[in-house]
Amino acid sequence: MKRVIPEANAKIAVAISRIVSQFVRRLGVGEGATLPGRILLRLYPQAMVELSRYLPVVLISGTNAKTTTTALAKEALSGSFEVVSNVTGANMEGGVAFALAEGGVRPDGRSLGIFEVDEAYLPIIGSQLETKVVALLNLSRDQLDRVSETRMTSGKWKAFLKEYPHVKVVANCDDPLIVFAAEGSASVLWVSAGLNFVLDARSCPVCGEEIEFATGQWRCSCGFKRPQADIEVNGKMIAIRDNKIEMELALPGRCNVANSAIVLGICDLLGVDLISAARRMSYVSEVAGRYRRVAVNGHQVRMLLSKNPAGWLEVFDMVGEDPSVVVAINAQVADGRDPSWLWDVPFELLRGKEVFASGERAYDLSVRLHYADIPHVVLKDSLDALRSCSNRDVSFVGNYTSFQELRKRLSGGGNPLINGIRKLGNRVLK
Repeated sequence: MKRVIPEANAKIAVAISRIVSQFVRRLGVGEGATLPGRILLRLYPQAMVELSRYLPVVLISGTNAKTTTTALAKEALSGSFEVVSNVTGANMEGGVAFALAEGGVRPDGRSLGIFEVDEAYLPIIGSQLETKVVALLNLSRDQLDRVSETRMTSGKWKAFLKEYPHVKVVANCDDPLIVFAAEGSASVLWVSAGLNFVLDARSCPVCGEEIEFATGQWRCSCGFKRPQADIEVNGKMIAIRDNKIEMELALPGRCNVANSAIVLGICDLLGVDLISAARRMSYVSEVAGRYRRVAVNGHQVRMLLSKNPAGWLEVFDMVGEDPSVVVAINAQVADGRDPSWLWDVPFELLRGKEVFASGERAYDLSVRLHYADIPHVVLKDSLDALRSCSNRDVSFVGNYTSFQELRKRLSGGGNPLINGIRKLGNRVLK
């Protein structure tokens, strides 16, 4: 496959970034995309523009489910295109640039870029690529020490879509902030993807008054209201145009059926057979370590990631019948330093389960569980907490860095020398 690298200095920059990526992976301090991507852009600032030339691109953004929806889209579309994607989840400029460097462009025009994009970076990245389709999932509070207030982010998205009227949009019509942003586009395919956490969408982005929510509908007195859905989700059934497709996903939870509906919308806009796309999505059983079961000292542990109140409402559905739950909370840069969002999570729904609080901010979590009247045990070490569970089936729910730390430990990252190198590497990355 011929890669589109137009200049000699670009080839050098790509080669150096790949060497750095291998080094990072061998040290086990990351997925080998973010730092190499930053170096690539520092050495060759036009890398993103040049490497994406002739490559039509789909961008997927939102507060939650970016990585999962991108993985589903990659699988669904790989039967029709040769897909270039940031499968590691590195979703800022560096991560996308490095994914482009690792991918390639077919001369027959059958290549397609599918990238998850951090919500703060959607206008920045979208303006540099040959963006054809944008999928907007949801907007809720997340890392307020880094990401703009949700209504501000929605407004920035809307301005971006107005500036690029050729971009087609697949959008969640159940989220008022998404609808406000998507109305900047001349072509929108509306999906009833659901909205469990409505606290961040109460204030109308048009007039500031309170939005009234009813079953399957929402509206404001100013006339701003939920659009009619083009794609309806009813249980496992997705209705799109004249098709009714029953999704048989390996991934758990109602939210992943909604994510697959978004993907079917993307496939419809790209002219891909929907039945084939739905079948391919059923092959996805885990996403970057999420959702799968792992064996830990006789326990079968479901690995789940949640980083904010909206994500937790989806996780409660996935925890299901597991009688034991280990929750791990850190507050590092990648998580957001402020864990006060814990007070917006209805942990009361965990009553009746054996609960452990772990992670760097285990005691913050413990205070919240105390006020939720949830009996629990505090063990800051997540692996110790898993080993201490008295039931076979366990759900582990961690926010970003706590989840990644446990993944590394479960994959054999317990060597003291390697751990020391990793700590040094993490300091360098920070």
